Amino acid sequence: MGRVDAAVRRFFFAEEPIDRVAWFRRGLAAWTAAYVIVQVPHLEELYCRPILREGHLDRWFGIAPPPYPVIAAIVAALLLALALVVAAVRTRAATIAAALAYAALFGLAASPPRAYGELAMVQWGLVALAPVGPPGTPAPRWAARLLMLQLSAVYCYAALAKLVEGPGWRDGQAVAVISRSEYAQHLLSAGVTLERGPLAVAIAWSTIALELIIGVGLWPARTRRPAAAALVLLHAGIAATMRISLLFHALMLVHLLLFFGPPALRRRAGGAS
Repeated sequence: MGRVDAAVRRFFFAEEPIDRVAWFRRGLAAWTAAYVIVQVPHLEELYCRPILREGHLDRWFGIAPPPYPVIAAIVAALLLALALVVAAVRTRAATIAAALAYAALFGLAASPPRAYGELAMVQWGLVALAPVGPPGTPAPRWAARLLMLQLSAVYCYAALAKLVEGPGWRDGQAVAVISRSEYAQHLLSAGVTLERGPLAVAIAWSTIALELIIGVGLWPARTRRPAAAALVLLHAGIAATMRISLLFHALMLVHLLLFFGPPALRRRAGGAS
């Protein structure tokens, strides 16, 4: 148990330069700005409509829909805080302000946010608590580890869910069904439908394999680059064949900053993983 305890402590609390989290914080801020700017023309519909409200705060507390000026003020405050985070100005205060403003929008939305919006909420909570300081400042790496584990959990869960949910993915039936949906009629897949067979099985199992490679392979230094390539390949394939927001792909790819970091980090950390 002593060795396990020491390994856990080293995994989470060994000191390293804060650059990985600093760059991820700025990438997450840029992503969030894009996420919010896309919503700006539709704020009233997304947050202020009085009917069909199924958002988190509505289900938990049955609150009245917020007036438009309140939502506009939250969005303005969020964009200002995000700009400060990207510019690395008053980073701690700006990060907390951004996390709180994003949480307010997250809760006040008329409909539950998409899964990638919920993942961003988790990541904002972690970066708000993460150490801050000038580049190269050493600090316990627990925040980076938790952020990295969150990404791994997404892909490992996706792969394992496909394996245990029944024969749908294992025999390619799920791929055949998806290919007939409106979401799969996009760019390279437009007009293409699949039947259950060798091609559908190959696509299904290659998807599962890529997800497992990403979830596990990003950790060891020897497999990190192939796993990163698998991440890019998986999302490029999805973007080319499925009608899913590019924001989803962008958020997943931003996480690579945690596993590689800027070149200066690798020199100061002595090449540590």
